[in-house]
Amino acid sequence: MELPFTLETELEARICADAEWKKGAVWGKPRPGHSEGVVMYHIAEVLANVDRLATTPEERRVLRLIALIHDTFKYRVDPGQPKTGPNHHAVIARKFAERYLDNQALLEIIELHDEAFNSWRLGAVKGRWKEAEERASRLVARLGSSLPLYVCFYRADNATGSKENDSLIWFEQFLRRRGIDVPPEVE
Repeated sequence: MELPFTLETELEARICADAEWKKGAVWGKPRPGHSEGVVMYHIAEVLANVDRLATTPEERRVLRLIALIHDTFKYRVDPGQPKTGPNHHAVIARKFAERYLDNQALLEIIELHDEAFNSWRLGAVKGRWKEAEERASRLVARLGSSLPLYVCFYRADNATGSKENDSLIWFEQFLRRRGIDVPPEVE
């Protein structure tokens, strides 16, 4: 399989050589929020955004690892079951990542990468803004000191395909209203 991006480290190469990862990387078709279709093309877009948004070489290195894994296990979700808990692609991705990573912050971000969107969606789609903010508050508490890295990844993941940035704007405004510093956007 030829990837639309270059692997830079031995760890990236090991992850992407895994048969389970490969199967997930070629899965997908164009769908709402993912006009690029196949997961590896989404990863390529996220990696390009990481190059633009990362502020240090170390931040770039870890954001790349998150990007490689975060959506690669959508193919393992059972469509006949609720997409929650062990049947959520991000939980499956975290379990996979645990074989390669021991950094708890990265594992949390992989598992929670859609949680800001899910919080926003409670308000935007269901009109349950109080619950949306409560959910976002739980996310912030769980992330703790890794929140700035999460925000950077959320920006990189949202500037892809056909995604709108409404959820990102809401989440960053939510953080600011609570007095939480939001990392400045890189120009």
